[in-house]
Amino acid sequence: MSRPLRSLNARQIEAFRAVMVSGSITRAGRLLSISQPAVTRLIHNLEVDLGMPLFTRVGATVAPTPEARAFFIEVEKYFVSTDRLREAAMIIREHGAGRLRIATINALSGTCLPDAICDFAAEFPDILLSVHTGVSSDIIDLVAKGQVDIGFVALPPGRTDLDFRPLPASEVVCVLPKDHPLAARSAIGPADLHEQDYVALGPGSLMRLELHALLRAADAHPRLRIESLFSGTVVHYVERGLGIAVIDPLAALVVDPERTAVRRFVPRIRYELSVVYAPSVGRSPMFDGLVACMVKHYSRIVHEVVDRLA
Repeated sequence: MSRPLRSLNARQIEAFRAVMVSGSITRAGRLLSISQPAVTRLIHNLEVDLGMPLFTRVGATVAPTPEARAFFIEVEKYFVSTDRLREAAMIIREHGAGRLRIATINALSGTCLPDAICDFAAEFPDILLSVHTGVSSDIIDLVAKGQVDIGFVALPPGRTDLDFRPLPASEVVCVLPKDHPLAARSAIGPADLHEQDYVALGPGSLMRLELHALLRAADAHPRLRIESLFSGTVVHYVERGLGIAVIDPLAALVVDPERTAVRRFVPRIRYELSVVYAPSVGRSPMFDGLVACMVKHYSRIVHEVVDRLA
């Protein structure tokens, strides 16, 4: 029967982590501001307490054992949690409860969100904003788990565990190289894409799924050349002549007009974003203020796209 483990010494764990991160007893000592013999002693005592070897020693070098690598994964989880607690305490000390954690899709992070935050900061100068960028599905999960306060996403149907407020609706657009023959048209349809080089959003994109349903109905088969997770990346491939894309209107604002044309896509595919938040999140003036700033600048961008298409 294996003997029970003694309570682990925090200093031993710090020494172990320092050696794993730095790859050296000597460098670990410098990180911890202690001598090399002191690090060696801490590691030895930890090996005794754990009942397993953590490092093999060849001269002045050490190499972690398989057991050490497995143990390090768990140690890192502890230190990451501790670092987050320390960071949270610092934020509370310096800002009180005045903090909003925001998560947004990539298409918004480089367009209207910076302007919205600029307006918000003028009205609430003492509020700390933490901004995370990701894909809608991940952001929705973060909001549901309470890890962010507010999300700006493409909300899929069927989510009843979150409250949401729709942003002004828009529609997807077609972007294509300016010298492409189809650029002479004012609108592009599914049949026009048949056998054309095509740059697509990732397979999980709701926009792509809706587009492919229209392509099947029109018996249109474009040549898929490249697929990319973010529409802001897709436009760069279009600019370089690699194909046509059907993307959100936000990305259309960042195209190079000297190289790329933006055209209406028919039949219309709606592009709908929402502000999402957990029902347990208390509404506050700063919460409503941020939403109002976002609605203002998102509406402005939607109108800019409409004007460009006109």
